[in-house]
Amino acid sequence: MKWSECLNRMLVPASSQRTQLVVASCAIMLLIDTGYSRAQVLNQQLVNMLANNCANLGGVGGSYGPHLNPICQGAAGVPSAAGGGGASSLQTAAVSIFNRSILQRMEVERAESGQSGAAASAMLANPFGVLMPGLFGSPGVATPGSPQSGTGSAMFNTASSGRWHGVGFFASGLVETLDRKIGTFQDGYKSSIHGFTVGADYRMSKQSTVGLAFSYANTDGDFRSGGNFSTNAYTVTVFGSYYPTDRTFVQVNGAITINNFKVTRSTNLDFVAGGANGPIVGNSSSTSKGNVFRLGALSGYDHPIGMFTLGPRAGFNYSRTYIAGYEEQGTTGLELGYDAQYVESFQSVLGAQGSAAFSTPVGVFVTQVNADYIHEFENSQRFIFAHFVEDLKPSPTRFTFQNDVPVRNYFNLGTGLVAVLPGGFQPFINFRAMVGNNQFHNYAGTFGVRAEL
Repeated sequence: MKWSECLNRMLVPASSQRTQLVVASCAIMLLIDTGYSRAQVLNQQLVNMLANNCANLGGVGGSYGPHLNPICQGAAGVPSAAGGGGASSLQTAAVSIFNRSILQRMEVERAESGQSGAAASAMLANPFGVLMPGLFGSPGVATPGSPQSGTGSAMFNTASSGRWHGVGFFASGLVETLDRKIGTFQDGYKSSIHGFTVGADYRMSKQSTVGLAFSYANTDGDFRSGGNFSTNAYTVTVFGSYYPTDRTFVQVNGAITINNFKVTRSTNLDFVAGGANGPIVGNSSSTSKGNVFRLGALSGYDHPIGMFTLGPRAGFNYSRTYIAGYEEQGTTGLELGYDAQYVESFQSVLGAQGSAAFSTPVGVFVTQVNADYIHEFENSQRFIFAHFVEDLKPSPTRFTFQNDVPVRNYFNLGTGLVAVLPGGFQPFINFRAMVGNNQFHNYAGTFGVRAEL
């Protein structure tokens, strides 16, 4: 449909529904043809903007910086290996993998609360693994020592009568790999994540527990087409649990994460200026900040069968990610400035968990396996808005490119082991793997200890 056709159809009398459709179609054309180029792969957009002596930026003689101006004076540029989706895509690439760190800690409370049917459980799938606490044996499991009223995990007498009764402290470490495959719209990367979590919880009664935790995680990675990145994440989480019966539970958590990003993106541009080839090879770097707000809930039922416990799980995870606008620095002339970005994610969680407790002379050892099916409802392919930093017009020409469509369905599988020792100490170790996600390979291991006063 051309603009003249749009105008003619709008002037022809018609039903209100038809008029609304015509207006909507013309509005979409206006958005595409005025102010923004069609959204696509970043590399393709750079070609479009630099073609014909930067015609889409204003052509020869436009207001450009010292590094972009020679490119626009020459013939059409042909960028290659410009970093796929660019730096901005890296900073939200893993949003569809939700961090459910504190849910693992809350799972423990059902056994510690004294519920008669509370069984060993914990360590649900945790993509970024900043906290996976230990597992606990169910009442009735043969354990060293004599069970007493007020006993803690696995029937060891961990209760105290002092002012700190019911308070527990925990700490865990994280080692993780997160690899992103090269996609149609985004570059791939390989990364490693290291972090830790420290926190405390308070058992208010047999039916409720509340807690607070602080987490830090550092991610270092390399883009497959050149460049690297580093992210520091600081998270504060509040969480709580409620146990309507001795075999059911409801858990909730809320968290705020502050992210600091450092990204170096490689650029390779071949162009013709004055009849001579002039390749541009260099790096564009940026620093940026953002935050993530999260809410999560999980409910479940545990059915004890002797030394075994089986139960279903169901819950949801919501996150809203914000990345402040920023500009790249460098001398290639192709440095980009990005508008602020917002990403929403809403996921359902359906799964099952099983565990078994084994009594030994030194303590009770509990093994556990779990599987979760994750479905993403909200997060979708996005338009990312950018401009050339050296486009010096009062209103630089903005263009758009897209990220890859996030994976809608995948699974998390986990297994772990905890030793429940006399005196209220519970060291633990566990492992988690993501399967069925054709964009990410993700594996995580956590280890730590919990102690109750």
